Amino acid sequence: MSRGRLFGLVAVMVLALAAGTATADPPPAELVHLRQQIQELEARLQAVEAKQSDLAAQRQRLEGELRLAALRLSEWEAELGHAEHAVGVAAVAAEQARGALDLAVSRLKLQVSLLAVLGRAGLSPLVLHALGSGRDVPERMTVTLALVEEERRRRDEVAELAEARVRALSVLSQRRDELEALRSEGAGLRSTLEATRTRVVAELQRLEQQRRAGAVALADAQEAEARLERLWGLVTEREDRASGTTRLLRGGMPWPVSGARVLSRFGSRRDQQYGTVTVSHGVVMAAPKGELVCSVAAGKVAYAQFLKGYGNLVIVQHGGEVYSLYARLSSMLVRAGERVAMSDPVGVLGSAEEGEGNFYLEIRAGMQAQDPLAWLKPLGK
Repeated sequence: MSRGRLFGLVAVMVLALAAGTATADPPPAELVHLRQQIQELEARLQAVEAKQSDLAAQRQRLEGELRLAALRLSEWEAELGHAEHAVGVAAVAAEQARGALDLAVSRLKLQVSLLAVLGRAGLSPLVLHALGSGRDVPERMTVTLALVEEERRRRDEVAELAEARVRALSVLSQRRDELEALRSEGAGLRSTLEATRTRVVAELQRLEQQRRAGAVALADAQEAEARLERLWGLVTEREDRASGTTRLLRGGMPWPVSGARVLSRFGSRRDQQYGTVTVSHGVVMAAPKGELVCSVAAGKVAYAQFLKGYGNLVIVQHGGEVYSLYARLSSMLVRAGERVAMSDPVGVLGSAEEGEGNFYLEIRAGMQAQDPLAWLKPLGK
């Protein structure tokens, strides 16, 4: 292969390399994987936020936020490495373009010098010289024209390589700007990660405190329920079974407080905040504070004392193994052993908040907890 063709091939390769750097290289597999992880984590976080806001979901959300911030920093680090590599590639391309241009300029200078040595002051004098010699005119003309064509080709080549170098330098400048922008972005991402970590740790500590408080509250409630069950056992041992007509009142008993609102229903329920499942043997009702809480049926007061976990508590024995219980009273208006008629007051509404108080109602038949709402008159009747 001639030196001219070899040089031409090198020039073509330089031009191709300079053009190739103008388009960003595809991101490496690591960066693609990180971006996929970020997209998947963002989708999971959106799903978590749509869930009920219990402690487990909140913890999952917070841990996800911290993981997402860390992944975004990892993504930035991968992008930074990719950008640094792109700058290196662009710098190599710019240097190769400069070398190719310098070589082409040197060859062009050599060609011009050669023509000057041959006496070229323009094409016409050289042609006339060849014609005037009278010997080997065709050969001289061929050589002369070849030299002139070679000079033109080399000038075109120099112009193309100069343009290629300008493009390579432009790409290098662009890649450096992108790299600097990424480096500036990194400080913000690190700051965001640190702030997220601090916030998440504080939130997780708060949630742990709530979880422990919930566990303590649940344990207290279970302990109070156990005390109440023991109390039920004592009360039923002394039951007077003379009357069995109370069961006939099922679905027709008056409400303890007229117009009361049901806050918590009978049966199992899941605590939205703590994620625990508890079983309620009664209902919690609310009504204006100071209202009288009345017996749902005639009977005999079997218990009227303070019980830890339930406050002031009154149990009325109605006969036929049917009992009603009224708890969380601010004060009790009856004593054990007293007889009460239907709708007689047994206590005063307690635990006032924002103008309302709440009380706990439980009804049992044969020691089995019943849904009080099934024994009371339907609302509006």
